[in-house]
Amino acid sequence: MIPKEKFYSERKFMHFVGIKALIVRNGKVLVLRAGPAELESTMREKEFWDLPGGKIEWGEDVEDTLRREVSEELGIEKNALQIGDLLDASISNFKISHGMEVPLLLVTFKCSLPKSINKFKLSPEHDKYIWTDAKNVKKLTRDKFNQTFFTRLSKLNEK
Repeated sequence: MIPKEKFYSERKFMHFVGIKALIVRNGKVLVLRAGPAELESTMREKEFWDLPGGKIEWGEDVEDTLRREVSEELGIEKNALQIGDLLDASISNFKISHGMEVPLLLVTFKCSLPKSINKFKLSPEHDKYIWTDAKNVKKLTRDKFNQTFFTRLSKLNEK
């Protein structure tokens, strides 16, 4: 067995994995603006926008992660999120996360919420949300998501 210290120091296989929800309603995508708490925890100075979601916790599966994160971030019931097909899995443009230079793999699923859920109680991680078109999603999230994601997002809107 490889000693933990050697494994982490070599970091050959270490990635953070972020599970994201592309929540679409009436052709618009839900995006969240990072609030002061998120900027501090990620050690970022510049405002950024993101899709709902977060990192997998030890022992958690992908769907549980997505439901937990969306529930925490939007203040909704976990089972309200309807998880669809995988949209994209690609390496983020972010090179440093939480003060560590570790690649971030973003796994994004197409999702929806019941129409009855039309307001959110955001967690301290975020201070604003908007529903916007794919072109603006690209503008707002281009620092985090890469071109592969945006190509797939644009094809989704063509359908």
